[in-house]
Amino acid sequence: MNIASLHILEAISQSDSLQQAALKLHKTQPALSMALKKLEQQCGFTIVDRSHYRLKLTPAGLRFYQQAEQLLHQQAQLKSLAKHLSRGAEASLRISFDEAVEAAPLMPAILQAQQLFPHTELSISFDYRLQALEKLKHQQTDLAISPWFPVFISLGQFEPVAIGQFDILCVASPRLLARLEAPLTSIQQLHALPQLVADSNALDFDSGKLLPLQSSQRLKINNSLSMKQALLADLGWGMLARHQVAAELKNGSLLPIFTKEMPSAIQGEVHLVKHRDQLPGPVADYLWQQWTTQQLVST
Repeated sequence: MNIASLHILEAISQSDSLQQAALKLHKTQPALSMALKKLEQQCGFTIVDRSHYRLKLTPAGLRFYQQAEQLLHQQAQLKSLAKHLSRGAEASLRISFDEAVEAAPLMPAILQAQQLFPHTELSISFDYRLQALEKLKHQQTDLAISPWFPVFISLGQFEPVAIGQFDILCVASPRLLARLEAPLTSIQQLHALPQLVADSNALDFDSGKLLPLQSSQRLKINNSLSMKQALLADLGWGMLARHQVAAELKNGSLLPIFTKEMPSAIQGEVHLVKHRDQLPGPVADYLWQQWTTQQLVST
C-alpha cells in the first residue's frame, strides 16, 4: 500500500465509474481495475461495491477512505510546505475576487504586500458569480474573496473566514419597467419581462434560484460589465452588487426593484477563503492576517 494507491482510491470515490476515474488519473481502465484489486487484497476486504450501475464504496471501504483522506491532505500540505521552504517567499501569488465584492477596501493590504515582498509576482483576477471559488476548488488560485453561502462548507476543500458583507440588488431600467401595464407591485408582473441571469455553473450553484421567480424569457450574461450594459440597454432585469450600480442608482438610469414577495436586496457574508491543501506562504499569510484582523469589507 502506498500514496499512489490512495490517490487511485480518491479518484474512484469521486467518480461514477472506473472509466471516469481512469480519465482523471490519465490511466487505462484495466490498469485502474488491477490497482484497485491489489489494494483490496492488501487490505483484506472489499472496498468498492461493483453490483450497482454506479461505483459505491462499501461501508468498510468508506471508513478506510475517510482515514486515507487525512493522509492525502497531509501529503498535499507537506508538498506545499517543501515548496515554500525551498523558495522563501512565494515566486507568485494568485488572488481572485468575486465581482460582487467591493475590492477597493482590500487594495491597501495588497499594496503593502507588494512593497514588503517585491520579488513575489502578484496576479489579481476578478471573476463572475462564484468563479473565484471554483478556481480555488481546483487550486487554480491561492486566495479567493467571495460571497459565501453555508452550503459551500459541505464541499470540504475550503477554509473560510468572514471579513465583511455583500449586498446584491435586483435592478431594471425605467424604460423596461414602463412596459408593464401597471406600476410594479407583484412578483408575477416580472414574469412578463426578460430576466438577465448569470451564465456560470461554478460549484453547481444556480445564483438565479436565489429569487422566488424565474421569468419565462431569460438572457444569459457572462460578466458583470455585460450585465450592466444589458440592463442599461433595457434587455431585461437582473442582479448586481450595490457598489456596481451606485452611480446608475444615483442618476436614475437604473432603479431597484422589489415587491412584497421578493426581497429588496440579497445580503450575506463575504469570506476570505483558502484551500485546505495549500499551506500559505509568507505573502499569502501576510494578506490573510491583514484582511482577517482589520475586517475591511463593508456593506
